[in-house]
Amino acid sequence: MGLLDFISNTEETRENHPRREFKTRYFRCGYTKTKEAIIKYAEANDIGVRDINDTHGEIYLQTRAYHMMISIIQVTPLESAVDVKVQSYRPIGFFKPRKLITALYEELKDKLQFKGAGLHP
Repeated sequence: MGLLDFISNTEETRENHPRREFKTRYFRCGYTKTKEAIIKYAEANDIGVRDINDTHGEIYLQTRAYHMMISIIQVTPLESAVDVKVQSYRPIGFFKPRKLITALYEELKDKLQFKGAGLHP
């Protein structure tokens, strides 16, 4: 982690991210169960669910300080992938986007059966 990570107010996960903590996470469950776990996470943490787009597999969460765009892809009937993009509304992020992604992934790992990270490069 460097100065740019500290300053950045945006962070995004992806399959081929160079840092392991920001690789796509895979879970052994379907789209619906993954979506329900994310919605329960948002409700438990007072995060507003602004939009759920089942056609594209996206959930838009927002608070006064940041917003999160979560993409769920059903790879197989029993495997789903989760990617997250977080943007803080502050000019300097202070690692906040990184912490939010880590917290979401940890919660999903506790609630769903974790399969791995960055499995399909």
